[in-house]
Amino acid sequence: MLILSTVALYAITSFLFRSFSARRVELGRQFASSGQQALNRGEAEQAISDLRISLSYAPDEASTQLSLAEALAQAHHADQARAYFLELLDQQPADGFLNLQLARLARQRNDSATALRYYRAAGSGNWNGDSLSERFSARLELTDYLVQLGDLRSAHAELLIAEADAPETSTVDVMIGHRFEQADDLSQALKFYKRALKLNPKDADALDGARRVISDIGDTSPMEETPQ
Repeated sequence: MLILSTVALYAITSFLFRSFSARRVELGRQFASSGQQALNRGEAEQAISDLRISLSYAPDEASTQLSLAEALAQAHHADQARAYFLELLDQQPADGFLNLQLARLARQRNDSATALRYYRAAGSGNWNGDSLSERFSARLELTDYLVQLGDLRSAHAELLIAEADAPETSTVDVMIGHRFEQADDLSQALKFYKRALKLNPKDADALDGARRVISDIGDTSPMEETPQ
């Protein structure tokens, strides 16, 4: 009887433990899902609440930690967001997305040296999905920041690197042309505006950019015009 009682008690305890564990897992998933939905709607504070509850059930869930870091950044809790991003970066130091978020946070606190370091890591880092496009976008953001800092020489250098990852579309060529214009390289700007017009002769932004640059440098070479 003692043995049977012990076996029965063990079975009941094991069943309750498994049920409790399964319930914790399910609750963790539910709050992670609701937190992500709130984050997608821009309800950062609600997302923070739900994601923290989720982590109380599954503290090692990296995807939930990442979502919480994004929610904290969105809600302007910069120091807390930075702590989460840094912890995740320790596990994935070459992750482009994490480096980009840390660059933006450093930029917010006017730490330009740190921001530039993280931006450059993002521009050469690993990305999920279309990595070429993501690296290109990160480098364009870095270029804009360098222009804001007044470092046109470095901005020009980053643009030359960004070209390698640039998709071949008229919209992208206009974006690059505009940034070469900002970096005070008008000949390169005109090159990309003209290339954009070859891809799409109706691109008004490319036409405006080309005319503006031609007016500044006096280029008289042929240019595609918008069809009448």
